[in-house]
Amino acid sequence: MQSYRKILVVLDGYEEPAGDELPVEVGKALRLAGDMQGAEIVLLICGYEKFLHDSYYSFGDELQVLREEHCKRLEQKLSTVVKRLQSLGCKARSELVWGHPRYEQIVSKAHEYSVDLVIQRTRSYSRLARTFLSNDSWQLVRFCPSPLLLVKDRPWKQAPVIIAGVDPVHSHHKPLNLDGNIIDSASSLGAQLGGEVHVLHAYQEPGQPFALPDRILQAHSQAFEGLLASYDLPSENCHLVDESPVLALQSYENRFGCDIIVMGALSRSRLSDALIGNTAEKVLDYLESDVLIIKPQAVSH
Repeated sequence: MQSYRKILVVLDGYEEPAGDELPVEVGKALRLAGDMQGAEIVLLICGYEKFLHDSYYSFGDELQVLREEHCKRLEQKLSTVVKRLQSLGCKARSELVWGHPRYEQIVSKAHEYSVDLVIQRTRSYSRLARTFLSNDSWQLVRFCPSPLLLVKDRPWKQAPVIIAGVDPVHSHHKPLNLDGNIIDSASSLGAQLGGEVHVLHAYQEPGQPFALPDRILQAHSQAFEGLLASYDLPSENCHLVDESPVLALQSYENRFGCDIIVMGALSRSRLSDALIGNTAEKVLDYLESDVLIIKPQAVSH
């Protein structure tokens, strides 16, 4: 079973927790850390503000004082959360960095600390609960070297529901065994959190209007069964769906009251950013669940 021994949690410097409550992203990191004695949580705040940077056109003594006060406030917040974690028996430390763009600082620290997981919080801004990812979050989806967990404000259930989104028919377009590692990660989450794991493969392909439906179903059924052959999952938890991946993930998320969706994403060049993205890039803004992104270079056996 995969375990998260070192977790990097990116905190929002402007968010103040209510009372003694830990920020939601830290609380979820605690549940994933499992063994308090063997795990470590690293807290990170990127404190950069353009108007407080020394390259700002009007930067002077007054703004220098404001910058020092701003950084002191952030350091105090980090210290408060670290002490709270340590009081719970968790090994914790923190760092405040100043640099732009923020996602590059996060990626750099993920490398430096060799973390097993990066956690960043996202927020919903409309009555429809749509979450608009920041540019930093999108860039982390592309470049984060470790698995990336994008969390929402909604807490996990005591026994969370986890959905692994796979696509075995098109696996030849992806690095070796990425789908297998998606299922492995979902299964590890289920074991560690005491949750229920489902595997979903949605195969509707509007780009093949002349293909025979029976042959399409047969090809996807065989690929899906082949992928699942080495896993001991209940048949009722394995879902082959004739629907677009985007709609299927939303539908099954609501149907099962999902807490975490696990999916893969590929790093993309600037040129390919102009093209239609993969499933992860299409649905991340619309899912209500937390999303664990598995990256090929982050996968370990």
